Amino acid sequence: MPVMQQGRDARKLWSWLTRLRLMLLGHEDLAGVVFWAALVGLCAALSSVAFREGLRFMEMLFTGQATSLEHAAAALPWWHRVLLPACGAVLAGFVLRLAGKVLPSPRVVDYMEVVRAGDGRIGVRATLANCCSSLLSIASGGSIGREGPMVQLAAMCGSRVGILGRAPIPRLRLMVACGGAAGIASAYNAPISGALFVSEIILGGTTMESFGPLVVASVTASATVHRFMGYAPLYEIPKVAIASNRELIFFVLLGVLLGHLAPPFLSLLDFAKSRFVGLRLPRQWQLGLGGLIVGVISVWVPEVWGNGFTAVSDILNAQLAGWVLLAILAAKVLATAATVGSGAVGGVFTPTLFLGCAIGGLFGGVLHPLLPAFTSGPAAYALAGMGGFLAATTHAPLTSILMLFEMTLDYDMVLPLMLVCVTAHYTAKVYRRGESVYHAALTASREGGPWELGSVGALVKPAGATVDGDTSLGAMFAHLPARPLERVYVTEGEDLVGWLDLRQLVPQFSSKRLDASAPVRSVSTPVTETLTSDMSLGTALDCFLQAGANVLPVTSGQWSNNLLGEVYRRDVVLAVQDRHSSL
Repeated sequence: MPVMQQGRDARKLWSWLTRLRLMLLGHEDLAGVVFWAALVGLCAALSSVAFREGLRFMEMLFTGQATSLEHAAAALPWWHRVLLPACGAVLAGFVLRLAGKVLPSPRVVDYMEVVRAGDGRIGVRATLANCCSSLLSIASGGSIGREGPMVQLAAMCGSRVGILGRAPIPRLRLMVACGGAAGIASAYNAPISGALFVSEIILGGTTMESFGPLVVASVTASATVHRFMGYAPLYEIPKVAIASNRELIFFVLLGVLLGHLAPPFLSLLDFAKSRFVGLRLPRQWQLGLGGLIVGVISVWVPEVWGNGFTAVSDILNAQLAGWVLLAILAAKVLATAATVGSGAVGGVFTPTLFLGCAIGGLFGGVLHPLLPAFTSGPAAYALAGMGGFLAATTHAPLTSILMLFEMTLDYDMVLPLMLVCVTAHYTAKVYRRGESVYHAALTASREGGPWELGSVGALVKPAGATVDGDTSLGAMFAHLPARPLERVYVTEGEDLVGWLDLRQLVPQFSSKRLDASAPVRSVSTPVTETLTSDMSLGTALDCFLQAGANVLPVTSGQWSNNLLGEVYRRDVVLAVQDRHSSL
């Protein structure tokens, strides 16, 4: 008897888990979208924490400390500064070369490309190999940011979660976008900016169909990271205040300056990439050469190691200024170009913040002694310079404004930040045909891929429930799936003849106003709007608007009324948005 009881309990538990899974896999409803977005945020945060700890371990292994790469470089002898970046870069290149030989598909598709022009799938093994290479490059002193691999790893988690949830292609791409937003939120303690960055730069617009899940993923990731890392602004800065409204004109001038300087920096990165590729060296020696250049520069300027985080803090706290800061700025530009150009895996987001901070600090350092009564200290211009240079390179001024605010939590800087970011953005748009630092990833070739959604065919799901027209209402309700449904399709053979609105029928059946023995055909509604698998997205969206429905059936065509499945309006909206933003 105990064995039989255990068996019944196990079946009940399995039945309950099955119903829960079916309910949560329903991506078309709000609860399903929120659940999966939150799960993506959680997984992305855990992957970011794991990457940070791995980086801390590698830095300890290479330098003997894990507090600051700049301080570690300054404490090492000159020959160690030369060799360590070069050796670390060679090892990073060997990892990439080994991955290219072992893995069937070694190329890691950038998450931006996946969201804009992909099928939502990011390879796990290739991503992990790239992250290992990035750990070696960054921990050994490469002048590159950690946010790149962290966001890519988080986006890969979003892809895996979406695949687990059997999401259709548009929804799967949204899960990847949620992973990217969560990765940015985890890297910078900036949940608002994480969601807005993906929405503004990658998706190309803000609609609640996509922005809501991005916010859920970012908030979940940020809260999870706070649980492990604590909560504090990314940069600790002294309190700054604008001297007067007249000073705002100087921030406009700073924005113009940054807008003119950002395009040459991006062109330098492109030039460095082309020169390194032109050498036709094996991957490990190409990265090693970039690391060697960084090592040689660090003999005189150890601050070029890493992403410049410590140097930014020193600039904001007036510990770096004048000719020393100018020398560090020039050296950092060259080191970043060498690291990025050699093909090292990492991000340029944080080095960009450093360059903007240094330019702003130099601008304020010249201006404030000349007009001390009318201008703020250099720290205010350094902070505004970070946002302005970021806006000029990414062409995302709104994201730049919010990100700097979230990283510093200084509301007094919002007005000058807004002016600098917008001015720098419009000035930089004049150059390079308006291309941003993410232009290559956002305009990747996408012809002939399985992701291409010219019609609703890729969005079709199996019908939630079908019933023969002669089946009684009582039998139908007894065998309905244990998950929320809006419609039950009534068929004769394979032909669709009508549908039932369960939101109206369930209350009537429960109150016994309907005869349980009556056939479902007697209460069914004739089908007036159907889709076909070859119907264009625009036409399908018009059908949804005319019918005022959340879900419509898909049939084989005008000469046959065979039921093929159903399509949800949210998936069509996402597919239309994807195609619009990728043009």
